[in-house]
Amino acid sequence: MAKRRFALFLLLAVALGSAASTAPKAAADGECSDAPADAVMTLSAPLDKWGRISCTPFGHVLGSHEGWVWSWPDGSGMVFLPSQMVPRDPLPLGSLSYFTKIEVVKVNGSELYDVYNLFRQGLEDNAVKPDGYRVDLTSVSGKTMRVYFFDYDTYAWGMACPDRVCHTDSRFMVVDKAHRPLPRQPSI
Repeated sequence: MAKRRFALFLLLAVALGSAASTAPKAAADGECSDAPADAVMTLSAPLDKWGRISCTPFGHVLGSHEGWVWSWPDGSGMVFLPSQMVPRDPLPLGSLSYFTKIEVVKVNGSELYDVYNLFRQGLEDNAVKPDGYRVDLTSVSGKTMRVYFFDYDTYAWGMACPDRVCHTDSRFMVVDKAHRPLPRQPSI
């Protein structure tokens, strides 16, 4: 059930990316001037290195920062994490849907070991071990989502964990467009 809900959530993320005729406007660009006072509009490190809050007709989304790309491993599309957190049929809520809390915590020990081992299932082993971060998102609706990021310095990976259950099919690349070569595509 959780995996089916996650697949629907991913479809929503893709729909948000393609629903607007242009790319989402970034909060830093001043395009979110109607955001409520309790809306999270800035991100903590290291999430601010790769990500930003953007405004869409369907609400605020967390996605890639300029110069970075959040993409599915097969290159089939960009990744956004929408504040509506609905499985399908997002409403055109604009700034009425937003994040009220985005908490970034560096993870170590058994939490990092467990989630990283799940993340790397089916991927080639990388001798470099990343720094791990847990990001807990809370929407104005009260819905929550957890995402883990694995920071390799010039690139990173993310993995979504809706309902606190991580899924390897939710892995996405976080690529710095300025660095070459791009991280190797995993065999998934």
